[in-house]
Amino acid sequence: MNLSVNETRFDGQRVVVFSPSAPHGTLVWFHGGGWMIELGEDALRWGQDLAEATGFSVMMPDYPLARQHAYPVSNAWCSAFWRHCARTAQGPLVLGGDSAGAHLALCSLPAAMPDKALFVYAVTTLLPTRGVGSWATYKKGWPLSPRLMDYFYDAYCPDRALRYGASPLEQLERIPPTLLLTASDDILADQQTEFARRFGARQEIYEGACHIFLSRPEGAPFRERALRDAAAWLTA
Repeated sequence: MNLSVNETRFDGQRVVVFSPSAPHGTLVWFHGGGWMIELGEDALRWGQDLAEATGFSVMMPDYPLARQHAYPVSNAWCSAFWRHCARTAQGPLVLGGDSAGAHLALCSLPAAMPDKALFVYAVTTLLPTRGVGSWATYKKGWPLSPRLMDYFYDAYCPDRALRYGASPLEQLERIPPTLLLTASDDILADQQTEFARRFGARQEIYEGACHIFLSRPEGAPFRERALRDAAAWLTA
């Protein structure tokens, strides 16, 4: 599929757009990276492949990062960008993201309800889940450890009193039809299963996959499966 690639800006931030010649709709995707990492080549490659697989235009913003701006700056920017897209984008509208980007997308849902949502290994709560379940199981030697998550949490929302308000699992009242693609070997596995149970989201658990399979070489089979599952979900 031939794609055009364009860059624009919204409120001072870069936005990369991958567009098929006759898009089926618009997918706004917030990239992962612990609220700390900019829109890089791995994320852009995923956006391009997602546009090719689904036939949707994929908009990927380089939102404000926690390295310079603590909560709620990135949330406010993402909500404003999502609200803008909901007013101006063409065709069916989908909101998505992976990891910390999925968290920002979930927090943006009250700004405008999409037709569908698609999330990959989403962060759904910032509240303590230490010492039990998947948080206790996947420690040293895994791509995402409790120590690393604590580092990301402290950078993104250093004021722990604000973390309830920054947790969509506790704050959201409803969600659109949602597909949640999750890794079995991930400290976030339990909170995603709870999110799917509470809101009735469709959850696909990739057995043997670990966090950030979208960008790790050994995650390639799961990444290809995610593209197929996303395309089937969005075009059904």
